[in-house]
Amino acid sequence: MKEKVITEKLNDVKKEEKIIKEKNEIEKVEKKDETPVAKKSKRRNRTRRRRNKKNKKKNKNILGIILGIILLLITIIFFGLLKSLNIIPNKYFLIGAILVALITTNMVLILLTKPKKKHKGLKVIKKICYVVSILLILVYAFGTYYLNKTLHFIDNISVLTEEITNYYIIVLKDSKHKETSDLYMETLMYMDNTDKKVINSIKLDLKYSTASDTTILKEKFFNKEVEAILVSDITKNKLEEEVENFSETIRILETISIKNKIEDITKKVTIKNTPFNVLISGIDTYGNINQTSRNDVNIIATVNPNTNEILLTSIPRDYYVQLHGKEGYKDKLTHASYYGINTQVQTIEDIFDIDINYYVKVNFSTVVKLVDAIGGIKIYSDRYLYLYNGPCNVYKGYNNVNGNCALAFARERYAYSDGDLHRGRNQQEVIKAIFNKLSSGTTIVTKYTELLEVLKGKFATNMDMNEVLELVKYEVNDLPNYHIESTQVDGDGDMGKTYSYPNETLWIMIPNQDTIDAAKALMDKILNDKSIKESSN
Repeated sequence: MKEKVITEKLNDVKKEEKIIKEKNEIEKVEKKDETPVAKKSKRRNRTRRRRNKKNKKKNKNILGIILGIILLLITIIFFGLLKSLNIIPNKYFLIGAILVALITTNMVLILLTKPKKKHKGLKVIKKICYVVSILLILVYAFGTYYLNKTLHFIDNISVLTEEITNYYIIVLKDSKHKETSDLYMETLMYMDNTDKKVINSIKLDLKYSTASDTTILKEKFFNKEVEAILVSDITKNKLEEEVENFSETIRILETISIKNKIEDITKKVTIKNTPFNVLISGIDTYGNINQTSRNDVNIIATVNPNTNEILLTSIPRDYYVQLHGKEGYKDKLTHASYYGINTQVQTIEDIFDIDINYYVKVNFSTVVKLVDAIGGIKIYSDRYLYLYNGPCNVYKGYNNVNGNCALAFARERYAYSDGDLHRGRNQQEVIKAIFNKLSSGTTIVTKYTELLEVLKGKFATNMDMNEVLELVKYEVNDLPNYHIESTQVDGDGDMGKTYSYPNETLWIMIPNQDTIDAAKALMDKILNDKSIKESSN
């Protein structure tokens, strides 16, 4: 039985050997029968496969080289721009630059290295470097974009070197005259204190007449005793207040702009570690920030970067004061900026016996666009109001408002028994709300480019931006929270003649010296590194 099994196994082995032998013989025959073309094709295919493998490795290395070069260049550009901006303290900048340089250098070296087959760990590290380098390139690209925007914004900040006073040639809406040249030999009336340069610029044969006050001008015009009037921004603003729907009843044929160079007369300080005063001047116009108009907002911000305190002092627009350099009647403070920002600054310096070191000039457009850009603000109202200029409803308590409503709230005075005084408090409320929105949360980060865009050309200042950046750099060291207090000066309502309108009797506010002294005492504390927190409690 055993012998039978062994015999069968031997037979199986012999069969397998025979099959293998036959297979080999077939392959030999096939090789003999293979044409030279087929052999050449096989060799070409093998060569192509080897080349493709080499190209894949080579392409991977080229990608590493490209990423490495881009990462190196954009890192240098980013830190170069960051250094130009100069808002990071040197010690932080140096530490950060060294760390980034070490990390970037090592990553670039890894990206340029061609790992061998044995080093599987290096291959993994290189793949990680691919991902990280792409992320860093994107981060630096965004950072470079923001820094470029910032530097461009700083370079284009409007520094007041000239002021523009506009004069308007006006006719009634139903007048047959469509342009100034149509007024040939017609009568043009203007105020007798009008700049002669304006009259001389009208190169047209006209009959001229003058008025000593706006009442006469207004009556002659609306009674059609004169065909046209020539008025400045000052007179036009007054007519808009006195005549209902004035803008809808007239047409402006021509605007004549007179430009005047201005010299900066303020006394500068080193603001990064010295207390200083900033005048926030709000003019009641839209559009060109260099235009002269009434300064309806007069707020002194007294800032101490050492104690991190800010005092906001509001001055009513109708304050009856002696305009600096002007003889004769006193005038409303709101008329001061008609004679230039320097007259406004020096007049306020005279009131408080202080130095105004800097000023920031804003208008209606600034407030509306800024508030809208940051997504609105939260203001507090002590009563319900319907604001026609919004139009919007403001309820007692806290209200979330947009730009138009914030502006309307800051301008409202007729709804309050204390009129302009309450308006001053509302203006401070709006300023605080904007400051709080910008200094808390992520608003300034998420809305950064929008803020730069809307503020472009919407404010003017005499502040040296290098000094402002130095202050930011100084504050970055400990990122303090500023404590803001507010106060305002008061007075009693009366009627009187003014320097700007000597032949008319206008509403004025006689200053209360006690409130001026109290505000001055708080300013002195801030300016002398003393805290005012205790005073407010």
